[in-house]
Amino acid sequence: MLKATSMILAAAMALTPVAAAGSLKEVTLSMDYDPALLTTEAGVETLVSELESKARKLCSQRVPALGSIYLDADCSASLVKAAVQQIHADQASSVELAPGFQRLAAVDYALAN
Repeated sequence: MLKATSMILAAAMALTPVAAAGSLKEVTLSMDYDPALLTTEAGVETLVSELESKARKLCSQRVPALGSIYLDADCSASLVKAAVQQIHADQASSVELAPGFQRLAAVDYALAN
C-alpha cells in the first residue's frame, strides 16, 4: 500500500564559524514525511527526531584548522522550529494532530513571535 507523504521545507540563515569562514550561508531543510505520524505521540516523537537529525547535519560543518565539526545550535533549532510551524500550517486542517504536536507548534509559535 502506498503511504501518503508530504514534504516540508524550512530555511534559515546561519553564521558559519567566524574562524572558518566569517560569511553567511543559507540552509534549507527538505524532508518527506507521512502525515499519519502526526496523529500519535510516538509518531510525533519520530518525526521531530528525524527533523532534529537532519537539521543538525545541515547546520554542521568541518573546521579544517581544528579537524573537528562545528554545530550551529541556533541554526538547527531555527530549522526545526520553522519545520514544525510549516507542518502545523499544512496539516492542521486535514489531519487530527496529536496533542503533543499541537503543544510543540504552539510553543514554537510563541517563541517565533
